[in-house]
Amino acid sequence: MALTRRNFLVGAASAAGIAAAGLDARAETNGASASAQHAEYATLLDIEKCIGCGQCVEGCRERNGSRYPEVKKPLPVMFPPGTKDEDWSDKRDVDDRLTPYNWLYIESVTVQKDGAPLELHIPRRCLHCTNPPCANLCPWGAASRQPETGTVSIDSQTCLGGAKCRTVCPWHIPQRQSGVGLYLDLMPRFAGNGIMYKCDRCADSFAHGQLPACVEVCPQQVQTIGPRDEILAQARKLAQERGAYLYGVTENGGTNTFYLSPVPFSELAAQAKPGPGKPTFAPVADSMAQAGNLTRMLMTAPLVGVAGALVSAARQGQGPNHTQARPQGALHDPKTEAALSGGLLKKLWVTVALLLGFTGMMQLPVASRYGIAKVPGLTWTGDFYTTLNVHYILAALLLALGLYWLTLQVRGRLRGRLAYWGKVRLAVLGVVVLSGMARVAKNLPSITFSPGMTTFIDLVHLGFAVLLGVLCLWLWVTGRGAWREDG
Repeated sequence: MALTRRNFLVGAASAAGIAAAGLDARAETNGASASAQHAEYATLLDIEKCIGCGQCVEGCRERNGSRYPEVKKPLPVMFPPGTKDEDWSDKRDVDDRLTPYNWLYIESVTVQKDGAPLELHIPRRCLHCTNPPCANLCPWGAASRQPETGTVSIDSQTCLGGAKCRTVCPWHIPQRQSGVGLYLDLMPRFAGNGIMYKCDRCADSFAHGQLPACVEVCPQQVQTIGPRDEILAQARKLAQERGAYLYGVTENGGTNTFYLSPVPFSELAAQAKPGPGKPTFAPVADSMAQAGNLTRMLMTAPLVGVAGALVSAARQGQGPNHTQARPQGALHDPKTEAALSGGLLKKLWVTVALLLGFTGMMQLPVASRYGIAKVPGLTWTGDFYTTLNVHYILAALLLALGLYWLTLQVRGRLRGRLAYWGKVRLAVLGVVVLSGMARVAKNLPSITFSPGMTTFIDLVHLGFAVLLGVLCLWLWVTGRGAWREDG
């Protein structure tokens, strides 16, 4: 299908309607294919066409100026001492890098092609990843991806400005403005630091059938926008015809922004050194590549726990007939009883739970700010991906231990039953596990929650995890046990 402005507007209006009504439109409308009506959109930037006029930058500013941050001064004094704020309110005219007031800039480089110098001008902005780590790992759901359009946005109403999105982004795209946002009404000195800003492909305008400003005002038609599969096919065809190169197809697992260059991107990367607000053109691995493996690990952990318990029972020679011949709840081996009844299993459970709580808190952007990542042996907490992997591994181990215990309980291998407070702890733990599994599922490219649902899941997971910790501590201090002996 020819990617004309009219076809884009038809598809955009249809996609916006789907997003608003939650319906799946399947019929073709005015020549726009069904895939255009319900498919994420991508842009192709033919950088050889760009003349560096800057009209896209000005168009972006004009379209989105009403959404730029208005700072309340003086800025809060941050804690701990040395925590830096980021204030661009007096530098709004900066246009040679990404800022909270400049979501698109033109990068100019001079390279060699066929032995002659070639000057290229490259519009740079968010690439809108197909499985964006900023949206997956934002602790409050402020960053999100709209599945109907493939646009990645940051909600200024819920963002606290912790900048985790910028840290996990391979290109460090989002930029922070301090002195604005929700954190001013919460704990302005101790948590948060403003709002993160970046290109959202003029999502508000798109919802009303308009092209993104940078696409609409470009006199050279540098950018083409349309359904991702069609844009990608066009990009590959042009690359093959011209002997050109593509960027964004596989980078970070795939994006919705494709750059077409007459020279290898390694040459562009060598000429344009990355820096704050200036993303690289270097190769970028898929930052969420382990999401599938980690999810499978968590899904199989309960089965491992059940299998381990059955193997343990088999080694002790316990079968159905033996169970019936024994008193209810009796154990068949003193060593096993010592290990399971307040011994090794309990200690292992408590250790894993404490570590899980610690790594869960490190999912928040606090390790670097509060110096935790500087403590010998805890430097890994400064890497969100490492912390995430450790958290998932511990969660899998806790699930395996839980199902190991439950299986032995069902088979009558444990003496005693859960008391009232033990059941309460188990119920709270169940909410933590279920909400955690939902959060894990969101990391998969095929699953997307609404921003509100993501925030709800995150708050439930964090809230019940804290409740579980407080409850366990209270029971320990007051001497209320989770078990009662069988009489």
